[in-house]
Amino acid sequence: MTMNNRINVVNKDKLKEGDIIFISIPNFLYRAIEKGTNSHTSHVGILLKENDKWMVAESKVPVSMLTPLEDFINRSNNSWFAIRRFNEDLSQEQIKELKKACEVRYGVLYDFSFNFHSAKLFCSKFVYAVFKESCNIDIGELESFKTLINKNPKALTGFWRLWFLGFIPYEKLTVTPQSQITDKNLKEVIAHV
Repeated sequence: MTMNNRINVVNKDKLKEGDIIFISIPNFLYRAIEKGTNSHTSHVGILLKENDKWMVAESKVPVSMLTPLEDFINRSNNSWFAIRRFNEDLSQEQIKELKKACEVRYGVLYDFSFNFHSAKLFCSKFVYAVFKESCNIDIGELESFKTLINKNPKALTGFWRLWFLGFIPYEKLTVTPQSQITDKNLKEVIAHV
């Protein structure tokens, strides 16, 4: 199935601003994150409408920005994606605040240390921080690297040792796309395509 056919499968009439979209980035780092978190997803963003076009607010390399929906999905392995929505409808005021919270984060550098308390951003931190600030909603779970590694030690210990040059920041907090896609406060809008 081509990317354009997948976009048509989305049925854009089903989309709402504030929906959360998940994809699978096909490179070494993101594949390791998927394997380590037992997940199909390694990247996440927020759907918004700008000038009547569907866009994705995201933190990506090198900086956070708005990306056309088609381009966002096209970066995914085999154009795979999934869309989730908060269980309760967001109000227009919440959407307005959501957009403001995204806008102040555009242009912020990507954080390759995945440290939640860094001034930089990464995809799941972007989503978490935007929803927390604008709607007081937690999307996903803040976890220490130690907790993540304990869930899947074979897949993660060696990778993070290599990634952090031998010094894993066990006590630092992070948030993963996996904890967001499985968040009980989200419902499925589009199944894994």
